[in-house]
Amino acid sequence: MQHAGRQQPDLRQHLITYEQEDYALTPAQAAQMRADLAAYNIEWHPLQWHSGRFKLLKKAYDLLSGFFLVMKLRFSPGARSIGALGTIAGAFAFIMAKLLGLRYYGFQYEPHSEFMRDCNVWPETSLAYKGLHYMERVSGMHADILSTGTVHMMNRMKEWGSPAKVYKLPSCVDETKIYFRPEGRERIRAKYGIPADQQVVLYLGKFGGIYYDREIAVLFRVFHKLNPNLFFLIVSPDAPAHIASLMQAEGLPETSYTITRSPYEQVQEYISAADFGVVAVPSQPSQKFRSPIKVGEYLCCGLPYLVCAGVSEDDLVAEKYGVGVVVNGFSEAEATRVYPQVEQLLNREKTQLRQQCREAGIAYRGLSQYLPTADQIFAQL
Repeated sequence: MQHAGRQQPDLRQHLITYEQEDYALTPAQAAQMRADLAAYNIEWHPLQWHSGRFKLLKKAYDLLSGFFLVMKLRFSPGARSIGALGTIAGAFAFIMAKLLGLRYYGFQYEPHSEFMRDCNVWPETSLAYKGLHYMERVSGMHADILSTGTVHMMNRMKEWGSPAKVYKLPSCVDETKIYFRPEGRERIRAKYGIPADQQVVLYLGKFGGIYYDREIAVLFRVFHKLNPNLFFLIVSPDAPAHIASLMQAEGLPETSYTITRSPYEQVQEYISAADFGVVAVPSQPSQKFRSPIKVGEYLCCGLPYLVCAGVSEDDLVAEKYGVGVVVNGFSEAEATRVYPQVEQLLNREKTQLRQQCREAGIAYRGLSQYLPTADQIFAQL
């Protein structure tokens, strides 16, 4: 939206968000947010998100409150289009678009219902799954414009026969801000007492849910058995006690890993401190449609990685550019099978490998690669 505001100064944009109480901004923060957005000709309209008991009634209320706001914007100042991030917000926006005669743009169109089903959060028989799955199909078949993160979803829309204009617009990395930081590598390694010549495997992210849990510790145990000198740097928002219990259950020595967390602004320093990264998304049918940003961040910081087959296009990029290892799962047998490939990347000359990874990262997820696509989309709205 900010880029569109810079490129098209006559474009007036309205940002509608549903805010959760747990993440409420202070009045000063909210005022700063309004000022920052106004600089790009974006007016912010925060609404309250309701959850908990009586969910259906609360969702109906949220839909109505959003509808009346959009109706107001439709007639004054005369909004022509409505877009939504993701398919949950997209279901709301699509209904509003059809009722109010607006063009509909589905941004980051992905099958969220299938993610929730495959991760055993929503049973296939549940109302939540059935309702969102239906709306995803309907909105995809009647949208004016869709953008999605992978060729897999583009192919699905073609198979469905959707008349929408479909663009590939994945989660992007600003390569001018995300890059290898030698001083960050030194600082992080000094902080945790990691020798300059010790090889470090990084896990950045959550445990459980849509990610592996105990299986991450299994992978590390096998790698440690094959190379006892490896050090595992775990950066996660999850409880350290839970993560430590997983590592201890697999018999990993406490001296072989550390568990910490990091503000986002410092994440690239942790990536820079490592020699190899791990992505712990299991191979599930819906995962090929996701557009997680982690691999883009790894690559732009010069880090090769391990990923499961069928996750976004991360597996395709790993093999196309020679910057990663593709595994069929985090089992002991698979970890043993692929470790020689991991070791080969660990032992590569670092300067050349980092450049190779960065070039792949920019080609795959670089912001500069996709701003022209965003321009095409916003020119139609």
